[in-house]
Amino acid sequence: MKYSIVIPAHNEYKSLQILIPELIKVIKDNHRFGQSELILIDDGSTDKTKKVIKTYAQKHSFIKPIYLNKRFGQAGCFKAGFAQASGDYIIRMDADLQDHPQDLKLFYQSFKEGADLVVGLRECRQHRRIYRLTTYIYDFLVVLFFNSPLHASSGSFIGFKAYLVKKIPFVNNDHRYLPLIAIRRGAKNIREVIVRHQSRRYGHSKYHPVKKLFFGFFEIWRFFWRLKIGYYDID
Repeated sequence: MKYSIVIPAHNEYKSLQILIPELIKVIKDNHRFGQSELILIDDGSTDKTKKVIKTYAQKHSFIKPIYLNKRFGQAGCFKAGFAQASGDYIIRMDADLQDHPQDLKLFYQSFKEGADLVVGLRECRQHRRIYRLTTYIYDFLVVLFFNSPLHASSGSFIGFKAYLVKKIPFVNNDHRYLPLIAIRRGAKNIREVIVRHQSRRYGHSKYHPVKKLFFGFFEIWRFFWRLKIGYYDID
């Protein structure tokens, strides 16, 4: 088995200085599950993010850096990262230290047991109330529109069999709907694992909750239509 851990980062150099060493340790300590590659994507950062990624990539051959010359957002990052991923499984996580690297073992174990899709359910969320509210509304709409089997679809810590997310024709914020796209593309063995959720140490969230609330319904409806007409189906 081989795993590709894909992490986008925009102006997260302080977090990456902590996160990358922790990820390296987890990858080395869990070699029994298989080989892992770490794909770090600099999303047009204006701070030292590129420098930090480059420093570690020069020292460790399993780190694959991707440097985007302007900001493409998470959907653009995952499009680039998934295209470069060589693993049988792809795991996406955030760079802001809210996802715990040690929880990668839960994904490794689930894939070893035959899972197609693994979704991390955040324990004791550390987000502000307004972010939690938008998440609850989003998850309600997902159940309403898609009859999703998942307890939550909005987490950042998610893993897939690689073919389920390869060559996705991303539109706008489609990175938010990766579990639904994977299910549409044939994910059958679906697991949910409880993952730790930590407070953000540096910077602030890139999301704007008011915009998310205002435009979210229309965005989900447009995605629902694309999904139903087979826009994301595998050729």
